[in-house]
Amino acid sequence: MASAVSKTPMLRAAAARGFAAHAQAACKSASGDAQTTTLPNKLVVASAEPNAAVARVSIVFRAGARNEKSDNKGASHVLRAAAGLSTKTASNFGITRNLQQVGASLTATSDRETITYTVTVTKDELETGLKFLEGAATGQVFKPWELADLKKMIQQDIARVPIEVQATEALHKAAFHKGLGNSIFCPKYNAGKHSSETMQHYFATHCTTNRAAVAAVGVDHQILVGFAQSLHLESGAGPEVKANNFNSSEIRHERGGNKAVVAIATHGSGWNNLKECLAFHVLQGACGTGPVTKYGGNNGLITKQLGGVSSSTICPSYSDNGLFGVVVGGDAREVGKSVETAVKALKGLNVSDADVARGKAVLLSWLIDYVETHSTLAFDLGEQAAVLGQVYKKADLIEAVNGVSTSDVQAAAKKAASGKLAIGAVGNLSKVPYLCNLN
Repeated sequence: MASAVSKTPMLRAAAARGFAAHAQAACKSASGDAQTTTLPNKLVVASAEPNAAVARVSIVFRAGARNEKSDNKGASHVLRAAAGLSTKTASNFGITRNLQQVGASLTATSDRETITYTVTVTKDELETGLKFLEGAATGQVFKPWELADLKKMIQQDIARVPIEVQATEALHKAAFHKGLGNSIFCPKYNAGKHSSETMQHYFATHCTTNRAAVAAVGVDHQILVGFAQSLHLESGAGPEVKANNFNSSEIRHERGGNKAVVAIATHGSGWNNLKECLAFHVLQGACGTGPVTKYGGNNGLITKQLGGVSSSTICPSYSDNGLFGVVVGGDAREVGKSVETAVKALKGLNVSDADVARGKAVLLSWLIDYVETHSTLAFDLGEQAAVLGQVYKKADLIEAVNGVSTSDVQAAAKKAASGKLAIGAVGNLSKVPYLCNLN
């Protein structure tokens, strides 16, 4: 059993009769050879590559960190860590033993918008894998003594967060304050303080059929639909999550040592505006995401100006909002100058046709590779189904990327150049200029 964290970028167990049930809803083609079905209770089912040798099945809920309030901060981290604890039908030991006996793995990942429970199992042991996936995703009981035992694990998760991730977490807090500003990691002060009642309420509120999706690779679609129909989930839309306003503010975590990492961003775009969002992602490719090869150079519009420091442009996009910026890290004595250079480059973006062509090539390479790998394809199906309520065809996405014009990218660059900045910085920041000197 494992617990993992994912960005910015699915299922459960069923009885035999669950596999026999058939959906009374129409299927439509999606994402290449993928299929999607929306059940009457609003649960979205998505599948692809039914002939894959290994089945990967996920249950996804829109219950990520952006849904947390002041009285339950860190609840999504606890959900992630609690995957595999006792359920209504099995103990932690029973889950672990039975999955190991069939060579299956159960993982939980989460980001700001979703939490995903995934079982990976050979197809001849699919029924066993689904049984324990269902229990882990829909039947958790959150026993108080088991939650108490999670405290050390959560503290270890927090302690292992790389400084670069800490900086981007601080950036989100500075940019959005709440909602998308909530960290995907539990605050230190709240580790071990989530009660059984708190977790049961959080699950019941956010893990409903209207906010869920079931996705799979290597499973027949009708079998998956039957499995989804048999899930014991409450219906309802849950609380409305409003889009966050972008804020120009700064969060600094001063520390000793000789390293500093600074994340700088302006307002980007969300997936609800697909054309603009893709334009920003093409711009990200043009501005540079780090060397393509080992010891290679940074040839992006921004990264090539930053010399030998570690740098990459970032473009985290969510359902209704996004950021665009750059992360700079390295020797604390040099990072301050690099931050000033990065801000000047960000505010002086001038995009040519060649830059757009390079950005498209970078984005298309990543996109095609992402959906060609079964593990990431399964995750992508679940994310799209849960967050967007549909799954884009791969061909449609490629066509949309190719349809991004130079003027679209220039408009995105102009928006980034003219926007106010938010900054998240971690490390020895004595040489890093303050936001008031940069905006």
